[in-house]
Amino acid sequence: MKNIIISLIFICITPLSVFAQFPVEEEDEYYEKEWALGIMMNTYGGTIGGASVRFSKKFFYEHKIEESLGVNSGKTKVTRGRVGEIKNERKYHSLSIEFLNIKHPKEQRRQTFTGEGVVYGKRNRLYAIRPMFGKEWIIFKKARKQGVQVNVIVNAGPSIGLITPYLLKYKDDEGELVTEQLTFDQFNQFYTRIEGTGSFAESLSQASVIAGLALKTSLSFEFGVNKRSITGIEAGIMADIYTKEVEIMASTDNRSFYSAMFLTFFFGGRK
Repeated sequence: MKNIIISLIFICITPLSVFAQFPVEEEDEYYEKEWALGIMMNTYGGTIGGASVRFSKKFFYEHKIEESLGVNSGKTKVTRGRVGEIKNERKYHSLSIEFLNIKHPKEQRRQTFTGEGVVYGKRNRLYAIRPMFGKEWIIFKKARKQGVQVNVIVNAGPSIGLITPYLLKYKDDEGELVTEQLTFDQFNQFYTRIEGTGSFAESLSQASVIAGLALKTSLSFEFGVNKRSITGIEAGIMADIYTKEVEIMASTDNRSFYSAMFLTFFFGGRK
């Protein structure tokens, strides 16, 4: 899966990057706000590794404007205006929230005798909830009805790690069906008796939370005929750093730092 995602990133980026360098006719005006929904693939593992929601807004400053209501009136009218739109016409603020499933690089799924797939040796699942603040810069602007807009995006924010136990169903020595989190010794003892995984709801009821920091940098490629709607891809690298080691696997090295390459397919709108 990791090699597939890396190949997809290069396949998508290379032609779009070359095409975006050709001179194009620019839009009549720049958009002020944008929103996008995304589905993510990443080298953490899994076909769908996460989902995201992103809001972007043009970077500008607000200031007070005082207008006299008459030479002899002694009164003024105060309004608020915006400056910095020309100077920062290619710069945007962004707020996003992402939900990721972080897997250990050593995870391998195998089938039990019942046909259900389980990851032997796994102790916990790790989900990351990432509210992030970012900056976007337009590098190449899209033409009126064709071309590709290329943005550079940098994001940072907290990473709220949700740790849920990896529950497995197996028959104990008395033949009773038990659902619980297994230790390394139990994996070896009940290896041939494991039937499948427990319910997500039961696992979620035993969840714990760990605090961390998330970082992400990427290139986004936006295209589409209608300038008020967008579709595209975002590709880059991301990292999650937690305050302590997260035990995902029972028998191999666990860590507090996870990094991955990612590819997000997104769609949305702007105004």
